[in-house]
Amino acid sequence: MFYIYIETKEMRYYLRFFVGILMVLSSCKKDDTVCCSPLPGNETTPTLSIDGVAKAEGNGGTTVFSFTIKLSKASTKSVSVRVSSKDGFATAPADYTAVDKTVTINPGETSAQLSVTIVADDFKEGDDDFLLTLSEPSNATIETAVGAGSILNDDTKIQVVDTGYTTPSSYAGKTLVWADEFNGTGLNTSDWNYDVGDGCPNCGWGNNELEYYTAGDNLTFQSGKMIIEARKENKNGKSYTSSRLTTLNKRSFKFGRVDIRAKLPSGQGIWPAFWMLGDNFPTAGWPACGEIDIMELLGHQPSKVYSTIHYKAGTGSRNIEKSLVTASSLADEFHVYSLVWETDKIKTMVDDKVIGEFSAADVAGTYPFNEKFFFIFNIAVGGNWPGSPNATTYFPQWMMVDYIRVFQ
Repeated sequence: MFYIYIETKEMRYYLRFFVGILMVLSSCKKDDTVCCSPLPGNETTPTLSIDGVAKAEGNGGTTVFSFTIKLSKASTKSVSVRVSSKDGFATAPADYTAVDKTVTINPGETSAQLSVTIVADDFKEGDDDFLLTLSEPSNATIETAVGAGSILNDDTKIQVVDTGYTTPSSYAGKTLVWADEFNGTGLNTSDWNYDVGDGCPNCGWGNNELEYYTAGDNLTFQSGKMIIEARKENKNGKSYTSSRLTTLNKRSFKFGRVDIRAKLPSGQGIWPAFWMLGDNFPTAGWPACGEIDIMELLGHQPSKVYSTIHYKAGTGSRNIEKSLVTASSLADEFHVYSLVWETDKIKTMVDDKVIGEFSAADVAGTYPFNEKFFFIFNIAVGGNWPGSPNATTYFPQWMMVDYIRVFQ
């Protein structure tokens, strides 16, 4: 037991006042708004956040994504916030209807809904995204400012727009000795092989590439086109998959004109190629067998095409590289990549414009290009030359081949 001695009348008054407050507070229930509401002027400001939405695109027409804008607690005041959209891989208005509006949460409520219209179609795409951003709040602060809209692909058909350059099916003085028009439903394995794997034991196919080549999983035949698809997916320790096709031991040629009509992929780290190796590659190895790169493209330079020859000089390798800058992206439509090949002479072209010319006189070593060579078609992902994909690289990427024709 102890005693409190009160000196004055005023001190006894204040003591009774504070004891009264303590008694009232001790009797408050948790849901008692009278007792438990903050004293005037001491209310805490509520916070705003926005949830993300991930949903299938749908087929045809439109799909609605409903975003929830939440308030951390109900307010006695009207709360408003500006919501604006920003393109990611999804772009407005092609993929969704852009948003820039003010959303209001009424007094006593804790959320509001915002609908975004998604444009649905029947064509395969990647999982596209866009962002909704909160700004300019009134009577609240922002806790989570960004919500992502993820438009999930639910289609399998690839869109093929067959515009661009083409070449004749015959040339004066030449005979068509082999062609693949890719009009079937699958790969003609009488002519083509799958190169499967990651290139090990020389992993990365000698270039530190990042893809795993599959035996048909990344190959589609549609609308008279052979379509190689590079995907971002995990397989056998690799983060990407693609296809690599060869005619080794099945179709090889010495001299003539080769036409390959194709629409190329693009993007950082994407590396499509049409190329050839000497038939003696399994025994002589590279670079002694020789290599003719009819077309190579670095995806971050979609308007520049490269042609290169590789050969052995002494104990090492050498190459001669040529290139051509085109008026527009080679990924926009179909173009024809050609090889005109004669004794001691090679010429490469795109749409009949010369990329490069090479001759035996240019080669400071053994000239291996007067022998039979076979074809290789592929999309590599990553590697020493193009570098790795980054956040700007869109997947999937497609190389669409309309035909290959060999005239002699």
